[in-house]
Amino acid sequence: MKYLLVALLLLGPLGPARAQVKLPTLRAAWVNPLPKDSITGKVSYQGVVQVPGATQAALYARAKKWFETASGPTKPTIETSDPTAGKITGKSSELVMQNFLGANVQVPLWRTITIQVKPGRFRYQITDFAFDSGKGQGAVTPIENYLTPNALTFDDAGYPKPVLQSTIEAIQRSGRQQATSVRQALTGKAVDDNW
Repeated sequence: MKYLLVALLLLGPLGPARAQVKLPTLRAAWVNPLPKDSITGKVSYQGVVQVPGATQAALYARAKKWFETASGPTKPTIETSDPTAGKITGKSSELVMQNFLGANVQVPLWRTITIQVKPGRFRYQITDFAFDSGKGQGAVTPIENYLTPNALTFDDAGYPKPVLQSTIEAIQRSGRQQATSVRQALTGKAVDDNW
C-alpha cells in the first residue's frame, strides 16, 4: 500500500503534462495519387503511343486538329507549333474550387500540353499544373507548392484538407480525360483509360 501511494504521488503530476503532448496518429501516411515525372518531379500525365503506318505529317495534322477542336471547359490554345520538328505545345485551363480567406471561389487551374510526333508514334505530356495567382501577367503558383505538406493545405494528421482533395480529384479527372482525348485523336480509335 505504501508503494502504491508513492507511485501515485510520483506519476500524478505527469498526467496533465502527458495530456498536453499530441500523440502521433497510427494511420498510414498519405500518398500523393497524382503521377509525377521522375526527372522534373512535377505532376505529369504522359505516354508514348505507337501508330504503325502513320506518317509524321499525318500525326502532326491530327495533333493540331486536336488543339483546335478539343472539348472541355477551356479550349486549348497553341503556343508553339513546329511541323518540321513535329512538336506542338499549348495551354489549357479549367475552373477549380479553392478556399481563400474562408470563401470558396473558382480559380483557373492551368496546364501545359505538349505533343511530339515522329513516323509511326507520338509522345504527349500534360504537365505544369498551376493555379492563376491573381497577380496578373500570367503569374501562376505550381500545384506542387500545394502538395508539399503545410498548415494551409494539410490537416494535423498529414492528410489533404477538403479543398486540396477536391483539387487533386479535379487534376486526376481532367488529366486522364485530356490524355485519353489526345490518344484517341491521334490514333483514330477509342482508347481505354485504364493505363
